[in-house]
Amino acid sequence: MRNNNSNKILLLFIGSILMYGKILAADTPMLERTVTLSIKNERIDVALKKIAEQGGFTFSYNPAIFDSKKQVTVNFSNTPIREVLDEIFDGSIDYKERRKYVILTKAKKTTASVVSGYVTDQNTGDRLRNVTIYDPVSLSSAITDDYGYFKIKIAKPTPNLNLVVNKVDYADTLVVVSAARRLLKITISNSRKKISTVSDSVKVKWKRFWDKRILSPEEVNMTNVNDTIYRSMQISVLPFIGTNHKLSGNVINDYSFNIYGGYALGVRRLEMAGTFNIERGDVSGAQFAGAFNGVYGKSKALQMAGLINANHDSTMAPQFAGLINLNWNSAQPFSAAGLLNVTHHQSKGVMLAGLGNLTLGEQRGPHVAGLFNFSIKNTGPLQLAGLLNFTTGKMKGVQTAGLLNFGSKDLRGVQIGGLLNFVADTLVGAQVSGLINYATHVKGVQLGIINVADSIHGVPIGLLSFVLKGYHKIEISADEIFYTNLSFRTGVHQFYNIFTAGIKPEDSKDPYWTFGYGVGTAPRLTKWLSLNVDLTANQVNKGNFTDAINIINKAYVGFEVQPTKKFAIAFGVTLNAYLTDTTYDNYSPLFTDYNPKIISNHTYEKNDLNMKMWLGGKVGLRFL
Repeated sequence: MRNNNSNKILLLFIGSILMYGKILAADTPMLERTVTLSIKNERIDVALKKIAEQGGFTFSYNPAIFDSKKQVTVNFSNTPIREVLDEIFDGSIDYKERRKYVILTKAKKTTASVVSGYVTDQNTGDRLRNVTIYDPVSLSSAITDDYGYFKIKIAKPTPNLNLVVNKVDYADTLVVVSAARRLLKITISNSRKKISTVSDSVKVKWKRFWDKRILSPEEVNMTNVNDTIYRSMQISVLPFIGTNHKLSGNVINDYSFNIYGGYALGVRRLEMAGTFNIERGDVSGAQFAGAFNGVYGKSKALQMAGLINANHDSTMAPQFAGLINLNWNSAQPFSAAGLLNVTHHQSKGVMLAGLGNLTLGEQRGPHVAGLFNFSIKNTGPLQLAGLLNFTTGKMKGVQTAGLLNFGSKDLRGVQIGGLLNFVADTLVGAQVSGLINYATHVKGVQLGIINVADSIHGVPIGLLSFVLKGYHKIEISADEIFYTNLSFRTGVHQFYNIFTAGIKPEDSKDPYWTFGYGVGTAPRLTKWLSLNVDLTANQVNKGNFTDAINIINKAYVGFEVQPTKKFAIAFGVTLNAYLTDTTYDNYSPLFTDYNPKIISNHTYEKNDLNMKMWLGGKVGLRFL
C-alpha cells in the first residue's frame, strides 16, 4: 500500500512538471521553441514532422514551394526552430506563425534587403533583448525582442551592407552582411563584472520591468546608440515616422521639415513644423512651429511658435510665442509672448509680455508687461508693468507700475507707482507714488501723498510724511489773533508737514475756531538751536463752519530752543495774509481784542477776493 501511494505521488509530480512545461511552451512563440534533432539522410517532410512534434504545433505549406523528397542531414541540440528552418531551407523559405500553425511560403524576390538574426552575449551566450541594429546609410533599424531576435528591412541597400549593433554597457559592433539570405548570429561583448546581491536582484527586476513594459523602441535606440548621426535634411509626418525612422532621436539635421510634428537630436540651420518641433539636444538657426517648440539642450535659434517655446538649457536667440516662452536655465537677448515669459534661472535680455514676466532667478534685463513683473532674486535694470512689479531680491534700476511696486530687499534706483511703492529694506534713490511710499531706510527722496520710513537721509515730500526716527513735535502756541493753537509737525528737519487747529473762546456759544495745514523746514544751527521757516493756511470759522473763503495764510520765521530732549520753546514773527470772499456778507469781525496794523488792503475785483496783510508773532511750547 505504501509503495502504491509513493508511486501515485511520483506520477502526480511528474505530470505536474510536464503540464508546467507545456504551459511555458505555449507562452513561447513557436519559432522560438527549442528542439533537439539528429537527422541523417531523411526527407524534408519527415524532418518537418519531427520538428512539429517537438515544438507542439503544425506546419502549413504548399508542397510545391520546395522539394519535399530532398534528403537532409542536420544535428541540433536545444536550438530554436527558426535556426533549424534557416539551416534546412538555406533562406529560400519564409515562415510566420498563426494560431497553432507555422506557415511556410516561398521567399519573395525584392529589391529590398531583409536581414534577420539573433544577438547574444559573448561571455554568457544569453540572448539579449533591446539591442539596436541599424543601417547607418538608410537609418532603417530594428530592436531585438525578448528572445534576442531581430528583423530589419532596408528599402535600398548599398552593395556593401554594414549593420551597426549597439546596446548600453556593451561594445559597439559593426557587422558585414553577405549577399546570402541567412540568419545572422551576432555576439557582442560586455566586459563589466557584476556582483549579485539582494539589492542588485531587486534593481534587475525593476530594470526588466521597465525595459519590457515601459521603455519604447525609440527610447531603446536613444539609450543604446552613443554615436551622433548627421543628415542634411529630414522630412517626417510625426515623431519617428519619417526619413530618419526610429533613429530620429539620434540624428542632428541641417534642415528639418515636420508635417505635423518631429523629434530629433538637434538642428543646425532650419526647422519648420505644422504643429510642433522637439529636440533633445541643441538647436541653431531658426525654428518655426504652428503650436510648440521644445528644446532640451541649448537654443541658438530664432524661435517662433503659435503657442509655446520651451527650452531646458540656455536660450541665446530671440523668441516669439503666441502664449508662453518657458526657459528653464537662462534666456537672452529678447523674448516676446502674448501671455507669459517664464525663466527659471536667469533672465539676461529684454522680456516683453502681454500679461506678465516671471523670473524665478535673477533678472538682468528690462522686463515690460501688461500686468505684472515678478522676480525671485536680484533684479535690474527695468521693470515696467501695467499693474504690479514684485521682486524678492535686490533691485538695481527702475520699477514703474500702474498700481504697486514691491521690493523685499534693497533697492538702488527709482520706484514710480500709481498707488504704492514698498521697499522692505534700504532705498537708495527715489520713490514717487500717487498715494503711499514706504521704505525702512531711505537715502534719497520720497514723493507721494503719504510717505513712511523708519529712518531717512534725504527728504520725504508729501501731504503726510512719517519717519519713525525723524522730526515729530506737538506744539501749543498763541498768536495775536488766536490765543490757543495746537499743531503737530511730522517729517524730518529738512521738510515736515504741519497739521494745526486753534480756538478763540471769547464767545462760549459761537467761538472762533480754525484748522489748517502747512509745511516747514527746521535746519539745525547748533545741537540745541534750530531755525524754523513755516508756511500755513487756516480756515477761520465762527460757530458753525463758514461756507466761504475765510483763510489766514502765515509765513513764519522763528527759532526753536531745545533745552532738553523732549521739550523745546519756539518763538518768531509772522507775515499774515487774510483772504476773504467779497460776495459773502455774513462774516463776523475777526479783530475784537487786538487790531493789528494793516500794511496792505487790496481787493481783486476779477476774483471777488480781498486780502489784508499784517505783521504778527507767535510763541509756543513743543513736546516730543
